[in-house]
Amino acid sequence: MTTEAEQKQEDDYILLRRIEQCSLLFILLLALGGGYWFSSQFAVSALLGGTVSLGSFLLLKRTMMQLVSRIGTQNPAAGFAFKFYLRLLMLALLLAALGMSVHLHLPGLLAGLSTVMVSVIGVVLIRGLMDFYHAKGA
Repeated sequence: MTTEAEQKQEDDYILLRRIEQCSLLFILLLALGGGYWFSSQFAVSALLGGTVSLGSFLLLKRTMMQLVSRIGTQNPAAGFAFKFYLRLLMLALLLAALGMSVHLHLPGLLAGLSTVMVSVIGVVLIRGLMDFYHAKGA
């Protein structure tokens, strides 16, 4: 038998997996559609931006899971700020290296970098609407 807290945690994990799946699908659709309607340079840039964005999201998710698992045993936020800023610096360096080595299409790169944000907004809005209509009907 699962408790209410365990059920909420499982629902949160499902929500995170849906965000990841939606982001991956959105990256692929953006790259394929951008390659068809704009150029292969747009598609490559969108794919690179989306990959960097999704990778950063996955690393942040892993850090947050570690943080949650440490609650009650030690200061959970001790290294979080350091890891956050280190990841941000690494992201900036990665994007700078990509920009110097590959000729990027800036709108494509920005579209790719925004895929996780759009996925989060979409998945959370859909989930909120579903919860609202279930609560209204109950």
